[in-house]
Amino acid sequence: MLDRIGKSILVLILTAAVVLGTYLTYTRYFVELQDRTVELCVDLNDFKQVAAYEKKPLGEILAELQKHGVTSVGVLEETLPDANALGELYYAKGSGLLRLKDLPQPLSQLVKKNLIIANRTYIYIPSEPIRRRIYCQLEAALGQSIIKFFGSDILEIDEAEEELRQLGLGISEIQQKFLQQQGFTIVPRVWNNAHFHLGNIEPKIALLREYSLIIFDGDQLLGYPKDIPSLANALMKNQLQYGYIEIIRQKGDQSLRRLMEQWSVRVHSIARDEMKKTSKAEAVNRFVRAAKERKVRLIYIRTFLPPQVDAYPVAYNLNFIKEVKTSLNNAGFTVGPNSEKSNLRIDDWQLRLLGSGVIVGVIFLLNFFIPLNIVVVLALFLVSFVGLGLAMPVIPSIQLQKGLALLAAITFPALAVISAFSKPKRSAFIIWDLILVVVNVVAETMVGVFILVGLLADSRFMIGAETFFGVKIALLVPLMIVVLYFILNQNTGTLRERIAQFLNTEVKMISIVVGLGILGALGVYLARSGNFVVPVPALEKHFRNFLEAVLSVRPRSKEFLVGYPFLLMAASAILHGKRKWVWILAALGTIAPVSIINSFSHVHTPVFVSMARTMNGLILGLIIGLFVALLGNWLIKE
Repeated sequence: MLDRIGKSILVLILTAAVVLGTYLTYTRYFVELQDRTVELCVDLNDFKQVAAYEKKPLGEILAELQKHGVTSVGVLEETLPDANALGELYYAKGSGLLRLKDLPQPLSQLVKKNLIIANRTYIYIPSEPIRRRIYCQLEAALGQSIIKFFGSDILEIDEAEEELRQLGLGISEIQQKFLQQQGFTIVPRVWNNAHFHLGNIEPKIALLREYSLIIFDGDQLLGYPKDIPSLANALMKNQLQYGYIEIIRQKGDQSLRRLMEQWSVRVHSIARDEMKKTSKAEAVNRFVRAAKERKVRLIYIRTFLPPQVDAYPVAYNLNFIKEVKTSLNNAGFTVGPNSEKSNLRIDDWQLRLLGSGVIVGVIFLLNFFIPLNIVVVLALFLVSFVGLGLAMPVIPSIQLQKGLALLAAITFPALAVISAFSKPKRSAFIIWDLILVVVNVVAETMVGVFILVGLLADSRFMIGAETFFGVKIALLVPLMIVVLYFILNQNTGTLRERIAQFLNTEVKMISIVVGLGILGALGVYLARSGNFVVPVPALEKHFRNFLEAVLSVRPRSKEFLVGYPFLLMAASAILHGKRKWVWILAALGTIAPVSIINSFSHVHTPVFVSMARTMNGLILGLIIGLFVALLGNWLIKE
């Protein structure tokens, strides 16, 4: 058992860590409070289609978009077919030139002089600015050796036309001038191509340095799979931000985010195929939720197109964007150009103190399993503290922050439940006792929350360049620790005897069926911890939307529908002396504090939103859980 002096020392250290964590939580909240600007960006090709449906001038539509808060336009790089369609150039395969008769005069002269080679590509570019851009782009992708000039305005490329057709060639001067005259910022959409490798990514990116932000197109980033570090260096060297689209997967994205750090901008968009299945109201709500709950600061808006929109697609989409702006304003956001982000970091001494708080939590938890005296306690703490100090110069601080945060996420939910249930006190008013148990669990969990938030109070986590790792471990291990504790403390005797008594427990068939159901539910619980594993049923979507409409911030279903009810059932069982099934009830009840910690580990979610989500979950959980606990007490006989 912990000596009073030793426990006082540990409590003092833990208190200092919590105070520091609270201060860092407030610092992060203040930073989030200042960052309330969301940029609206539309896709140029989408609005070209919309304009074409009604045969309306694109310029007029763009002017209306500006009135609704749109400040930037996403523009795909030009390709040879695009440039040909705009009349910027004429290109053909050598064999095609030899067959054609009506050619531009300079190309016709080459044919007459027998200078055309059948398997090469020829590009006639009369405009000097366009020619310079096309040449530089081709040189960056292909190298200078395979490009040859005939006179000043014809390029011969020693490459098949089919290989060049999908190569991005920068932003068209015609489109650039048109959009900039309208007052828009251009966001280049760049895609990967097999021609790009370690040696030519930097020259490619340097040709786009006049812009401020790039969003990649397609399912992989430029340079994937081997040259993402080269891409990161090129972007930062040319002071280009990386706009990463959350939810939509792009290969190489996670690696580039880590390398880019504060040069990353979180973007939300709805994919073209998904837009076909999404209503206007759903899209508006999704954009607002992304800004409010995940700190998205650029919304890339795709349009609704016929046949989804029966008539007047221009007016429909303008109204759609107007609703997005209005809803963002109503949620407290300013719509405008993307602003510069704060660079928040924690110092080494802060990492030491927060780490010490985690160590103390682990020691307290360990003491519930193995009684410790003062000498062992201090020895454990000192060894761990010195080990942390020795690790700091060797292991990157960001990795230590992640590791300690994971340890906190495992330790404090289990500690909160075990501590609250270790010495339950019963008064005359059983409902009040149940409420006190839950409030005590939440309060002790918040000790871990403030330490975890302090450890992750870092801009790299806030913008999504770095993420909390071990989510599924943090969801499952605390439950296992609680199960182990109650199994070991349910019976008497040696460790072996207690385990044997538990394994010899008589179990009815109904209990086996219920147990299998619980295992299945746990599988769903783990699978649903990610974005891409188990789809959300339509009924649940409606339920979520209802909660969000009523409460503004939707609580987590697993907290108030599973965690708190089982937590209250476990407390009721203990207070009534029915301990046979406490191990499973308490373990499932641990889902509530685990979910609280998990909410705050999503650092891209503003801390105020996580606080509101926790409070809403607690209130709903108590209301539902008290009813379930009283019913459970009537059903559970021993």
